[in-house]
Amino acid sequence: MTENEKDIELLQSDPGALILKYQETVKIIVKKYILAGMFKPSDFDDIVQEVTSTLLVKMPAIQTQYNGKSLFRTYFSVIVRNICVKEHGKFKKEIPVEQKDTDALTDRGHGEENIFIEEETRRFRNILSLYYRQRPKLLLCLKLHYRIPITHEDVRLWYPECSSQDRDTLLGQFGINFDGMDDVEIFRTLTPVMNRNEGKLNSVDAIRKWTDSKIHEIIELLNGNPQRRNHNEETLKILVDDFFSPFLLEK
Repeated sequence: MTENEKDIELLQSDPGALILKYQETVKIIVKKYILAGMFKPSDFDDIVQEVTSTLLVKMPAIQTQYNGKSLFRTYFSVIVRNICVKEHGKFKKEIPVEQKDTDALTDRGHGEENIFIEEETRRFRNILSLYYRQRPKLLLCLKLHYRIPITHEDVRLWYPECSSQDRDTLLGQFGINFDGMDDVEIFRTLTPVMNRNEGKLNSVDAIRKWTDSKIHEIIELLNGNPQRRNHNEETLKILVDDFFSPFLLEK
């Protein structure tokens, strides 16, 4: 049983346990909004508690509305964001002076409620543009790293002349939920396909290390120099989920 299947089972049988499982995700998202200046650091525990309480109330609706078209973790993180945005509308906290800098995450001219998500996603997109020709390959590897099902378009953008056999191999393995696979299994399938289409002889470990190095680079770029943010693999996962699932955001 994959992690997503476990989530779906918990959603129906024990939603409280599911919320407990994703408490760390709730805390990460709340911390990001605090860094954006939308809440005071001293409000952290109160906001986490409020988000958790609201999730419990919303669970019957979530059980009905989740349609399985995206990973549950993606759907869940967007719901948590929307709750935070609504809480911000209640709190209307002032932005701390120490967080006002030339690279601030907020922009008074566009409505604070949506700026943080939009600004972080924009920064992520800008960072991806730095990779030029490597971008399609990087996006494909990011999806695989974070266990996000790939599409025909992902394969086409990476290598337009990819053979139908190689394309079917990738989509057959990774076009559906594959979060039960470990990294070794994933890169063992991916590497020979990439080698054939790129004319290379990379080892399984080489492709995995290349992906890990790019993730490390992206996190460093997101944090800035000198470091002004606190991004890590978990917060990057949220950005990657959002990048590939913009339709989930409430209007």
